[in-house]
Amino acid sequence: MVTGRPPRFDGADPGTAHADWLASDAIRAAPELELRPTALLVVAAHPDDEVLGAFGSMLRARDAGIPIDVVVATDGEGSHPGSPTLPPERLAAVRRAEHAAALAGVGARIHRLGLPDGDLVARRRALVDAIAPHVAALPDDALVVAPWARDGHPDHEAVGDVAAGLARERGVPCAWTPIWAWLWGAPGLLDGLPVRRVPLDEAARAEKAAALAAHASQVAPLSPHPADRAVLSPTMLERFAGDEHVLLAPAAAAMPFDDRYLAEGDPWATRTSWYERRKRAAVLAALPQERYRFAVEVGCGTAALTAQLAERCERALGVDASLPGLAEARRTLAGLPNAWVEHRAAADGLPVGDPDLVVLSELGSYLEPAELRGLVVQARDRGAHLVLCHWRGEGADLRASAAEVHAAAAAVPGLRRVVAHEDERFLLDVLVPA
Repeated sequence: MVTGRPPRFDGADPGTAHADWLASDAIRAAPELELRPTALLVVAAHPDDEVLGAFGSMLRARDAGIPIDVVVATDGEGSHPGSPTLPPERLAAVRRAEHAAALAGVGARIHRLGLPDGDLVARRRALVDAIAPHVAALPDDALVVAPWARDGHPDHEAVGDVAAGLARERGVPCAWTPIWAWLWGAPGLLDGLPVRRVPLDEAARAEKAAALAAHASQVAPLSPHPADRAVLSPTMLERFAGDEHVLLAPAAAAMPFDDRYLAEGDPWATRTSWYERRKRAAVLAALPQERYRFAVEVGCGTAALTAQLAERCERALGVDASLPGLAEARRTLAGLPNAWVEHRAAADGLPVGDPDLVVLSELGSYLEPAELRGLVVQARDRGAHLVLCHWRGEGADLRASAAEVHAAAAAVPGLRRVVAHEDERFLLDVLVPA
């Protein structure tokens, strides 16, 4: 599982040589991507992302007569901050025109979301709402392609994370395309990951080169001024001149509680039982701050707690691995403008974003130790307050007791306990970065 965040990209970095990547175990051993979908949805953070990472898949689809949709989240107006030549609004127009020219020969339908370049992490809800209809409209044997959720560029990570979650929920595969990771990463970065190769013949490589050249504002300087330098260096472009490589995003799996959610709706009476209502009141009372910016509840179930967290937060996101559970969660959050849910397993780690509050209520007792530690470490590294609340009873399906879960979380270095509540029925701790 992922327990850390990659470094953010630096276009001035000379990066890892193309030859080093080609010699890496992950690339040399990568089998060909065998998926042959009947529809292709490519999601990009900026104009040119899909040409860099997914052009081969688009050419495959075009040649097979498969419909192609491209959703681009921003107009790329932030590529040259401080440019004396093109202010953001003019650069946006230039990049839209370049994008259309680059994709003219592919026959793709282009959908522009117009979200702010460089601010997609904070616009996660808007991303979900905008991309979800396109994913929902796909046939069962479609393919979603998006930037890698660990690419090092925050916009790429947000788009890749959201696209993969929506694809999981829809039940279609998602392939991630590394872009800036080719620059900052070392060849061992991809070892052990599900890397697949998309081969490009000579004609395809020529088409891709022409499509990249259409993005003149990115591959050549706007002027001699330092702020107008080319975004895509020769080192970067070299990596994209040959075969493409993608990583298969994790798919959804059946969860132990799916049948109970389907049969009972709210198996633990989270909306009505006194235990659940009292526990939520204790959690809310224990929060050290009156207000939070962004809360994430991992393993939200019916999202009864997520709904109440939304009253204390600007935004509240509940994530859960159970698809039937998410259906119940959406019922709970219906009508709340600042709260939403997404499909996500604990092994996938925290969603891309900057939460200042992370809540694990009951979930920790069902996790493998490495999964629990990974979530705790990520919460710490993002500077978030971490709330743990767990039932003190016993059950055949519990991997760890409440005491064991809380002790394991508290043992992670760099955290201090600011709230410790021992109730007859549950334990409640709040940990903050030391």
